[in-house]
Amino acid sequence: MKVNKNIIVGICIITFFVFYLLLINNTNSYAKKKSIEATYVGSETCKECHEDTFNKFKSTIHGRIADFEAKGQVLGCEACHGPGSVHVEEQDPEKIVSLKKLTPQESSKICLNCHREEPQIAWPSSTHALSGISCTDCHDPHQTRGKFLLKSKDPKLCFQCHREKIASMNYPSHHPIKEKKMKCSSCHDTHGTFRANLRAETINELCFSCHAEKQGPFTYEHAPVVENCLLCHDSHGTIANNLLKQNQPFLCMQCHPGHEDHYHPAVTNPEWRISFYTKCTQCHSQIHGSDFPSLSGHGRFTR
Repeated sequence: MKVNKNIIVGICIITFFVFYLLLINNTNSYAKKKSIEATYVGSETCKECHEDTFNKFKSTIHGRIADFEAKGQVLGCEACHGPGSVHVEEQDPEKIVSLKKLTPQESSKICLNCHREEPQIAWPSSTHALSGISCTDCHDPHQTRGKFLLKSKDPKLCFQCHREKIASMNYPSHHPIKEKKMKCSSCHDTHGTFRANLRAETINELCFSCHAEKQGPFTYEHAPVVENCLLCHDSHGTIANNLLKQNQPFLCMQCHPGHEDHYHPAVTNPEWRISFYTKCTQCHSQIHGSDFPSLSGHGRFTR
């Protein structure tokens, strides 16, 4: 029985939103326990003991939110740490919500109470969330400097976990990240998307947003280009030129057997044979696609 593709997509979307709503609305057991019988006392009360943190916090984007910007919501310290009356009366650090003691899911839920729209809407299904990463692993809500309250700049922040990419970015062929012409977030949405944390629907669409001249459509198309750029390229960096996974002709010969004697008689000449097995794009220069036939009348990507 053939299942309609739209039905499958619809079921996946509905499942995601049900999961998201459960995450948002399910009361945090830890936070609920800490807030039993407690009431809100205001951030000025927190200042009496936590003056340094309070002074730093009031200069942040969170500390500068006005009442009319978030009507009906608790603002200040208790927006994240919960009502603090019991904590103030008993001077007990166990009587207030500490994000450091929460699980990644519980900690992120507090942030998602306010940050429910793009780009955080897909966070529960993101690679980071599913790997046990919380919002506060990358963001410092008390920080006054830096964009988006990040603990450090992109890509330095990303490299703290994705250390294998540091080596890739230092290969001879790499995207200009260390040259500061682009960042990890130029291609990746760190908060997650429905497209595996990419900022486009597909790998190719993402690549073509910069490399538009490779997109086509062409009269003579190269199948790997149409299917997936990563069949030939490694986007994070390679030793081979042009981000190729392997040097020519070995990359090409994974799919193409090479020029055989019966097809190209010139290959029987030792001098010609060397040229035929050096760099394929010396002749097939338009390897991503072409609108012009080769001299043989076929689409060989030679012009």
